[in-house]
Amino acid sequence: MSAQVDQFSAYLDRGGLKYDHDEDRGLFRLAFDGKHGDIRVLIIVEESMLQIFTHPANKIPDNHRHRIAEAITRANYGLKLGKFEMDFDDGELRFQTAIPIEGELPDDEVLDHLLYVGGAMVDRYIPAFLSIIYGNEDVKLAIDAAEL
Repeated sequence: MSAQVDQFSAYLDRGGLKYDHDEDRGLFRLAFDGKHGDIRVLIIVEESMLQIFTHPANKIPDNHRHRIAEAITRANYGLKLGKFEMDFDDGELRFQTAIPIEGELPDDEVLDHLLYVGGAMVDRYIPAFLSIIYGNEDVKLAIDAAEL
C-alpha cells in the first residue's frame, strides 16, 4: 500500500466510517443513506490524485439520457467544487470531486468537504433528475427548482 492509501484509511477510521477496501487497487467503497435513497461512494487513492465518485443506486434509463445530459449541463454550470457526469452507455450517474495530492493528504476538514459534498449534491439534484425521468418535468424548471 502507498502512504496515501494508509493515510486515507486512517482518516476513515478516525471518522468512524464503515468501508470496504480493495488494497490491491487502492479503492475504498462506502454507502450512505441519503434523503432520497441510498448513496454509494467510490474513492480512488493514487500517489498524485484523490478522486471521489458519489452516485445514487439507480441508473438513468436509456430513453431519458439525453434529457438528463441537458440537466447535468445545467446543474454543473457554476458549480465550484465537483461535477456531475453520466455514462451514456450504461446510464450511471455520478458526482465527482478530485484533488491533486503531493506527499501527504490534506487535513481532515478538507477531506470531509471532498467526501461529503458529493452526497449533498446527489441529495440536492436527484429529485430534479427523477422528476425529469418519471414526471416528464421540463429540464430547466426541474434544475431551477433544485437550486432554490
